[in-house]
Amino acid sequence: MLAANLDPDPRLDEIKRLAPVVTSVGQDDLDLIAPGVHQGVAAELEPRRFFELGQVLKLDLTLLVALDGIQDPQNLGAVLRSAEAAGAGAVILPERRSAPVGAVAVKASAGASEHLRICKVAGLPSALSTLKRAGYWCLALDPQGETWPWEFDLTQKICVVVGGEGQGVHRLVRERCEVRLRLPMAGQVASLNASAAAAALFYEVGRQRWVKDGQPEP
Repeated sequence: MLAANLDPDPRLDEIKRLAPVVTSVGQDDLDLIAPGVHQGVAAELEPRRFFELGQVLKLDLTLLVALDGIQDPQNLGAVLRSAEAAGAGAVILPERRSAPVGAVAVKASAGASEHLRICKVAGLPSALSTLKRAGYWCLALDPQGETWPWEFDLTQKICVVVGGEGQGVHRLVRERCEVRLRLPMAGQVASLNASAAAAALFYEVGRQRWVKDGQPEP
């Protein structure tokens, strides 16, 4: 659905080529369909397919991300964007205490949410136990952690656990993680926003893997 009277733009021409059906709608109608999140364009899609943990494990991915209590959809989208850019194979979300993968999160992810396998689990602690039995190291990103990211081999099969705004990683989840990683903070601020901290750690993961593959550091 395209808002009427949009200025010509090559991106709109691409949308018209890709979409099976294109309709022109009034701006007010588009505001009702996608309040506050559109730029003159909205799409009606098939329901999102969420993966089960067993399906993810069969893929034998080397980098998973689990999000513990991220309830701000902007933060959720930003973490999804960083995770996809860093090569994460899947993102695990709890069914409760998580922002929905809705319009705001999808827009904040800049499309990354459509390229990631997103898995929903009933409880994150039990899911981490399952991952550990499958050979994954579960690593909590924690401002009070005892290990710097470069001190741990991040080229192994790992699941990075990112906590939510305020509380961070919950106690039961933290107890299921073998390692707690913290980022260096040189200023007066004690911690980073969840999405910024996640992005910093993801790129240390990428750096280690890049070097291991024999590539010069980017």
